[in-house]
Amino acid sequence: MAAQHPDKELARVQNICRAGLPPLLVLAGQSTWFREQALEAVLAAIPKDAELLTLDGLDVEVRGLAAEGAEIDEADASFNEDEADQEPISGCKDLELLRGGGLFFRNAFVLVRRADRWLRRYTDALAKALPKFSKGSGLVLETQKVDKRKKFWKGLADSDALFEFRDLYDQPFDRSRGPLEGELVQWLVQKSRSFGVSLAPESALLMSEQVGKAPGELVAELHRLRDAVGQDPKRKPLQPQDLRGKLSVGFESTPFELADAVLARDRAGSFRSLRAIFDRSVRQRDGKAMDDGGKFPFATSWLFSSMAQLHEGRLLLDEGVRAEDVPARVGVRGFPDRYLTQLKKSGREQLERGLLSLLQCQRDKRLSGEDDDVLLEQFLLRWFDNALPPVRDLEW
Repeated sequence: MAAQHPDKELARVQNICRAGLPPLLVLAGQSTWFREQALEAVLAAIPKDAELLTLDGLDVEVRGLAAEGAEIDEADASFNEDEADQEPISGCKDLELLRGGGLFFRNAFVLVRRADRWLRRYTDALAKALPKFSKGSGLVLETQKVDKRKKFWKGLADSDALFEFRDLYDQPFDRSRGPLEGELVQWLVQKSRSFGVSLAPESALLMSEQVGKAPGELVAELHRLRDAVGQDPKRKPLQPQDLRGKLSVGFESTPFELADAVLARDRAGSFRSLRAIFDRSVRQRDGKAMDDGGKFPFATSWLFSSMAQLHEGRLLLDEGVRAEDVPARVGVRGFPDRYLTQLKKSGREQLERGLLSLLQCQRDKRLSGEDDDVLLEQFLLRWFDNALPPVRDLEW
């Protein structure tokens, strides 16, 4: 059965919080904004006199995960679900706190953020530990998805322990109807009323098309719109012409676009791309938003490999290879003209200094603790201001 409207699922969570938190509460689904709203309600419902331990599920050791709980292809007829549930998995010390509280607290709660990896390793341990949780203690898991093929989750599917927040549909199921009747537009119209900047459906559609379809971005835009036009619950719904010049322009970017802008010597485009990567999101091949922790390594790695490919081409040019032959020699299969244009704008010494500066940027990430976007901004400033340190100062 498909997950219900995320607003209704959020209302379920809020009702549960008012009644008292259960021993297990799982906030799952692709909609990050709705999960965060549900998590705020849960955190507010945790008793003040209870101990709260917050964990990052990404800290779970990767080694051995494939053998213990990797996702199984549904077409694999050899997969035995009952045997998988009985596979021995090492005990989870994070659950011990819930069996009797801490030293100074009667009750305890454990919150695991980004719990996908945690669940892959510890679902069986959770199934065994859950009946032993002390009264008034509980586990809260925030994750994108759970594997409902496991018996443990099948038993929770219709309970008040598992909540799923899907994305809002921007098109109605009946495709004979227009986008004005889609969930996203209807939700945005309703949300705008609570902000005192009531939108007509046509205006809500315009906002979703120009700003983006992520609820968090749309709510942030309603905040900006309220600041721009003022809050007035009695005002007639704003029409599209009322929004002219008042909406932000949605813009996402990728490390591929960042590298293209850097190597094309497009300063404005590079900084615009960088800010979009860190202020908004990067979409993976499956369309999902990349985790923030993956943006820096992805950006620096792709920029380094693109710059290295140009450096290889520059060496071939210096050896006398014809320019039109260089793209094929270095493995460029698509857009050879763009590659040659970038090559003409990049000297050998500059590329070498750029490559070593990127390595230093990665090193600073490990040693300095500086924010990822700040490190990349510093690199861009040095690159475009021709202020890259000499090669001898970058060797390490």
